Amino acid sequence: MSDIPASEPERASEPECSPEPERPRVPERSREAAPVPGSVPGSSEGSVPGLSAGAVPGALPKPTPMPPPTPDITYTQCKRCGTELAGLDGRYSCGVCGWSNHWSEGHRPLPRAEDDPDAPPTPVNPLGEQ
Repeated sequence: MSDIPASEPERASEPECSPEPERPRVPERSREAAPVPGSVPGSSEGSVPGLSAGAVPGALPKPTPMPPPTPDITYTQCKRCGTELAGLDGRYSCGVCGWSNHWSEGHRPLPRAEDDPDAPPTPVNPLGEQ
């Protein structure tokens, strides 16, 4: 008789290694519909259901536009008193003597007021006079 209880299966033939991790299931890609012979490209006749007339099957959607770049911290010396200054994109103001460079001397154009999402609404004249 064997020393192994009958309830346990014999494992002598199985290698002692860790099981392979399960791979995530990837859904099968549906086949793209073949063009219908005699159909005109761009027409709705013979087109793939669910696509607009100008869409290309399998094409990726347009990427969203990139947000505007964040300002860079730049350094210079005050032109009036020599204090070292830090500014954003080449725009400086000295806290010692009050000097500031002109806004047009910056490295990038300033954003327009219309582009500011946090701008307060335009005030309305309560008298209705313009």
